[in-house]
Amino acid sequence: MNMQHTEVALVPCTSYDPVLLDAALQQAAEIAGFPDVRNRKVLIKPNVLNASPSAKAVTTHPAFVAAVIRLLRARGCTEILVGDSPGWQPGQLAARASGIFQAVEAEGARWVDFKEVTAHAVSQSKVLRNIPLTSWLDEVDVVVNLPKLKTHRLMTYTGAMKNLFGLIPGTAKSAMHMQYPLARDFGEVLVDLALSIQPSFTFMDAIVAMQGEGPGNGTPYALGVILASRSMPDLDWVAARCIGYDPARIHYLADAMERVHHGISGYEPSTAPLSPGEVRHEGFQLLPYESDLSRRLGGMPSRIRQTVLKVLQRRPVFRTARCIGCQACIRICPAKVLSLDTHMGSNTVRIDDSHCITCFCCHEVCPANAIEIGRVLTRIWHRPQSKISSKT
Repeated sequence: MNMQHTEVALVPCTSYDPVLLDAALQQAAEIAGFPDVRNRKVLIKPNVLNASPSAKAVTTHPAFVAAVIRLLRARGCTEILVGDSPGWQPGQLAARASGIFQAVEAEGARWVDFKEVTAHAVSQSKVLRNIPLTSWLDEVDVVVNLPKLKTHRLMTYTGAMKNLFGLIPGTAKSAMHMQYPLARDFGEVLVDLALSIQPSFTFMDAIVAMQGEGPGNGTPYALGVILASRSMPDLDWVAARCIGYDPARIHYLADAMERVHHGISGYEPSTAPLSPGEVRHEGFQLLPYESDLSRRLGGMPSRIRQTVLKVLQRRPVFRTARCIGCQACIRICPAKVLSLDTHMGSNTVRIDDSHCITCFCCHEVCPANAIEIGRVLTRIWHRPQSKISSKT
């Protein structure tokens, strides 16, 4: 087999030791056909979800970012920018908490916050025609995508394609959730975006992945691999298999593969040197696939769908005993349906449940693991504007 034409490099790497990382990334780059970056300007896009230490596996590990910078330098890259835009915190603040900012400085690259936006044309579009993305894309020749392999409450799994959603600066991401609240529709937006970012290359940090209540409140799982590819859909497909998912049951992964390969029946991306079946993932805590209810709702008229959603779909459940009153959930909420009640000295988040779009942005950013996902029966027919506390 011609190693340069392997769709996805799947390379064992059990440690963030720089020597092991450098060797594993070099191998992955060779297998997956890393592009020529000589005399080019590159933007590295890690996953900097929030201000969390690297040990929590919320963000791309800083040693992983540093190793990719070294690889780019060795291949003749002239200028390296590294940046991201968390949903509600300043990018540099979050990058410092994880150690990524320090790693960038130590390796002689430059951290950039995503603030200014430019309308970016979307190719291979199903939903979007253009999207407001960081203006730094206009300044670079190549994007190197560094996602963390994690589970995700809204999307089931998150990796290469979902990581590029951070190219949308600040709270503008919330507007996209508001416009496309269903996981199926939002997933098609993610695919539109990912396929429009070219040229690009992805190295995935799956040395330590996140299981359970991802993307922000799960627990680390030592998976021990690095993935690399020119194709984000192929990489995400393989990564989902590595942790035990059937990617054909995750709508946006199947949608991406349909667009790129014109069908998924019988197709599997080639991998080397490992196959997904050789990646040990015993006990990895998966989140459920999209429910049968959600799939059926996709075919219902909008008014009926929204009514059924309000009663039966899983909702954010706020745990008052754990809440620290930081109001991250309130700031990130695209529908602006949350408020904080500090009466009697406790922190109780109240939700206008009749207008919640169940995007789970609040769950994603909560630093205290005070938001769970469950079902909350609402009284939408009797009190459509009522404020309902999910205190339990």
